[in-house]
Amino acid sequence: MNEKEIFKRACLIQLSSSVWQSSRVLNQKVLTQKIGQENEWLRGRKFLINPELLGPVKTAVQQARKTVQKYALPFPITSIYLVPKESLAAIDERLQYFKDRFWNKASDFEALYGAAKEEAESVLGQDLFNEADYPADIMTKFKFDWRYFELSTPGKSKILSPEVYQREKEKFTSLMEETRELAMTALREEFSGVVTNLVDRLTNNNGKPKVISNAMFNKLHEFLDDFSTRNIFDDEELAELIEQAKSVTTGVSPYGLKYNDVMRKKITNDMSDLSKAIGDAIEDMPRRKLRLAANE
Repeated sequence: MNEKEIFKRACLIQLSSSVWQSSRVLNQKVLTQKIGQENEWLRGRKFLINPELLGPVKTAVQQARKTVQKYALPFPITSIYLVPKESLAAIDERLQYFKDRFWNKASDFEALYGAAKEEAESVLGQDLFNEADYPADIMTKFKFDWRYFELSTPGKSKILSPEVYQREKEKFTSLMEETRELAMTALREEFSGVVTNLVDRLTNNNGKPKVISNAMFNKLHEFLDDFSTRNIFDDEELAELIEQAKSVTTGVSPYGLKYNDVMRKKITNDMSDLSKAIGDAIEDMPRRKLRLAANE
């Protein structure tokens, strides 16, 4: 696939968030003084408030990141994800939901902030409690936002010399090749994990069939259904394996496998062969060292 086609099918998303860092590193002198004293607020760091109070805020961030990762493919710059443009509406809707949830939970924490400080002063005592550790406006310590970037090759300009332009273009080409390898490997490994897990459940345990849930088949079908959207680099080898998986599992249900030993045995053999084929496809991927670069 050429670069122009990638630009049409995908873009980048960066999710930025921050939650008040409600702890401080304790210096060696304080640790020496406190050695031997049991205090769950002192673990090499001092907690400024009960950390459980910030749990709901952090959970909203974690859920938002998992949502992006569900649709995204890896990108060689940390905190930035490559996403199919077809998925942008769904991603944006879910991120807006988690943004609202984030700020609602942050507001709940703000309402408890004064009482949390009083508790901290009581637990930490005069030696460790420091009013300066506590922001006057706690809400300034929270952030949740995201933005999209279009993919494009460096353009010629009067500012860049021909040598610099060529160098930047080569760097971009290398970045996109690394992205292609990362994305293809990630999809193959994700598919392998789903199939391997299903094969494990299909395999008898000491002569007794393991229970196969609808959720396991739903996870497989979800991957199969979403593959065409996420396969932005046109991995033809994996696409063939996807079609093979669809043909094997069409019309198959956990209920049918539970009461039909012949079908269960056939599906087990077919999925085991598929699992091996996916493993071979992963081994066929280039093995150059891929580096996740820091965002510069």
